[in-house]
Amino acid sequence: MILLDLLKAFAQKMQGFVLRDLNCDEEAAYDAVIDVLFAYAATPERYDPKRGALLVTYLTQAAKYRVRDRLRSTSAQVERDKKWGGDVELGQPSAKDILENFVEASRAVDRLIAEGHLKSPKDIAALRLILSGESSTEVLARALGLDTSNVELMRRMVKRHRDRLMKILERFGKEDLDDPN
Repeated sequence: MILLDLLKAFAQKMQGFVLRDLNCDEEAAYDAVIDVLFAYAATPERYDPKRGALLVTYLTQAAKYRVRDRLRSTSAQVERDKKWGGDVELGQPSAKDILENFVEASRAVDRLIAEGHLKSPKDIAALRLILSGESSTEVLARALGLDTSNVELMRRMVKRHRDRLMKILERFGKEDLDDPN
C-alpha cells in the first residue's frame, strides 16, 4: 500500500528531476526511481526527517546516485571491453605471420651455421627449439647438455644461454640489414 502511494505521489516528479539533472535515458531514470521507492518501502526508517530534507528530495537524491553509479559502471565496462579487445587483437598474431616468422628465423639460423657464427650442435639445437616456440626450461637445458638436478642453477644457465643465442641472432639480423646484397 505504501509503495502505491509513493508511486502516485513522487514517481513522475522524481523521474523528471533525474532526467533534467543527469544526462540519462528515461529507462535508466525510471529504473532508478522504482529501485529507490522499493528500497524505501522495505526500510522507511532510513529516512530521517530531522536532517531537514523533504522525503521527495531524499528519494530523488538516492535515485540520482543510482543513475550515476549505473552510468559509471556501464562506462567502466565499455572501457574494460575495449582494453580487453585491444589486448586480444594485439596479442594474437595470425597463423600466417607465425609461419612466416618461423621460416624467416629458420633461414637465419641456416645462414648463421653456413657463415660460421654458430658452431656448437647444442647451440643450434637450442636455438631451433627456441624459434619453434619451446619455452620449457628443462627441455632447453637437455638440448644444451646442462645439469637438470639443481633447478635454480638450471634456470639461470638456460636464461644465460637463451639470451646469448638471441643476441647472436639479433646481431646477425642487424648485419643482414646493413648488407645491400
